[in-house]
Formats: sequence, structure tokens, C-alpha cells
Amino acid sequence: MYRPPYYGDVKPSELIKELEAGRFRPVYYFFGDEEYRIKEAEKTLTKMFLGSRSPASNHVVLSASKTKTVDILTELSVIPMMGDRQVFTISDVQSLTPGDAEKVITMLDPPDPNRVVILTSPVTKTPRKKTKMYTLLTEKTASVEFGRLTGNMSERKVRFMLQERHIEIDPDAMEILVRMGGGNMGGLIAEVNKLIDYVGEGGRITREEIVLVSSDYQAFEIYELAETIAAREIDRALAILGFLLRKGERASSLLFWIGEHFIGVYLTRNGKPVRMGNRDMSWKYRKHVNLFTNEQLEHIIELAAQADLDLRSNIKPERVILEKLIIGILAENDRKSPHEQKNRGRKTGF
Repeated sequence: MYRPPYYGDVKPSELIKELEAGRFRPVYYFFGDEEYRIKEAEKTLTKMFLGSRSPASNHVVLSASKTKTVDILTELSVIPMMGDRQVFTISDVQSLTPGDAEKVITMLDPPDPNRVVILTSPVTKTPRKKTKMYTLLTEKTASVEFGRLTGNMSERKVRFMLQERHIEIDPDAMEILVRMGGGNMGGLIAEVNKLIDYVGEGGRITREEIVLVSSDYQAFEIYELAETIAAREIDRALAILGFLLRKGERASSLLFWIGEHFIGVYLTRNGKPVRMGNRDMSWKYRKHVNLFTNEQLEHIIELAAQADLDLRSNIKPERVILEKLIIGILAENDRKSPHEQKNRGRKTGF
């Protein structure tokens, strides 16, 4: 089957280079886990393609879930007058039937050099891979999947934003920001902007500024607590526990998140999705799945349940209950099978 050269998978980094070079493809499909990046790509592409032209009159936004297919086709059939450029965004494209989506895409061939069409799907409604709609949208467009930012990408974004304001950042503060962002560009940018406003031009960001300014820092520390326990960093885990309790975090809340983390590790280890709404959050737990056997994870979940019973029984002090749980998890992790003991410390390749 003939496939025009302007179709195919395009990485976000490749898209940026193409736009900067003034190269535009006739039809794009933007999708993926990172909705903020999709919106930013749409805005950037529209601005660069239209140039000085007014987005208000030259950028047409349609929703496939609210607009009849015949009306979408009618909009696309209108040729811009006097070679004026236009951008069409059709959101919720997955709402169309594959047959109607085929009609829309067919109308764009041959391409009009004065028109770009952007098809998008929201994160929670992106067609599943191997479905007819997914195959159609990714094979008959320039498809760009926007995933979560990697740690290196997040760090580069932070440094770029701070360098514009001549602001320095301590290494441990950078690590906290990147991990707190969790690959979410929108959340990361919001936190960095708050810190920029707080320290001012030419300032310096340390861990202390993040503690004072970031609304997500305490939530980050709760997640960090579960991670450090799983990673067997006992001293750090106990330090974070003390910090959170001094900040007024309830012991029952901390216990809940510790338990949730190990349930997530258990589910991920056994190939089960860990969902938050419609999103699979298994990526958060993959680095810990090989640290524990199923039997160990089951016992840890039982330990958390016992700690919960102790808290509900009003046994005091509550901090000791949590410390006992943390030490119990560490002891559980130390109980390896003979085979695991033999292979402990060996490095593995990619």
C-alpha cells in the first residue's frame, strides 16, 4: 500500500525541528499521556504556520464529539481565499466511526499547502492500540505521541526556565523538582514558576525554598517515604517519617500511602494495571518489582494491615507503630531465597 511521505510516526523532538525549519505536514494526529504537551504543540504549530495572521480568524477549532461529520467535511471543503493559511483542530477525533474518520482524512489528500489539520484525542479516550481507529489515525497522518517527560527532559526544561532569569538551583533541589513533577510538564512548569517568583531574578533555589513554596512538597514527601522504604533506605525513610509527622500529617494517612505503594508494586509485578481514574500508573512501581518476591509483598501487605489495626486500636505512640512497620519491611526484604542471596550484588545489563 502506497504511503505518502508526509505520513508516519514523528517524535516530539523531530516535530520541533521540522517546525523550526518551516516544514509542515498536511495532517497531524496528536495523542499520548501528556495532555499539556499536546496543547503546547498545537499552539506552537498554529502560531508558526500562521505567522502574523490572526489565529482568531484563521484557526478553526471543531469537536468531533459535538459536530456532525457532514459539518466537519463542509468546513474542510472550503478553500482559503487568496492563498490565506488556515489551521483546523479537530478534537475528540476518536468519537468518529472509522468510516467517518476515513472520509475526513481522504478529503485532505492531495494536501493543500495553505492548510494544516490537527487531529487530537484526550488522554483518557485515546483509541487502544491494535484497534482499527488507532491504526487508521497513526498510519494515515503524521502521528505524534506525547509521553511523560523523562528525568533528563524534565531537568533540561527546569534549567532552561531558570537560566532565563539567572537563577541557580542546588542539585538536591533539582532532584526533588524533577521527581515531584513525575513527568508531568504542566505541573512541573507551575512549580518552577512559583519558585521563580519567590526567589526572584538572580536568586538560588534550595530544598528549603521548595518546602516553603511548593504545595505539592508534602505530597511528594509522602510518595518519597514509600519509595525509600521499598528501596531499603531505612535512615532516610525514618527521617522523612519524622518530618511529615512534625508537619501535622496523620499517621493513618501515611500508613495508607505506604500500603498503597506496596499493593501497587504487587499488582505491577503480576502484570496487573494500577489505575488512577482511566490512567495506568504502573510506571511508578516498576523499579521496585524485582526487589521483592510475591510472598514477601503479600507479607508486607499483611504487616501494613496489622499496623492499621494497631492504629485503630488507639495504641500509642503512633510513630512507633509506623517505625515498626518500616523496620519490618526492611527485615522482609533481607530474607532472600538461597538463589537470590547467591546473586545479590551482581550487576545486570540492559
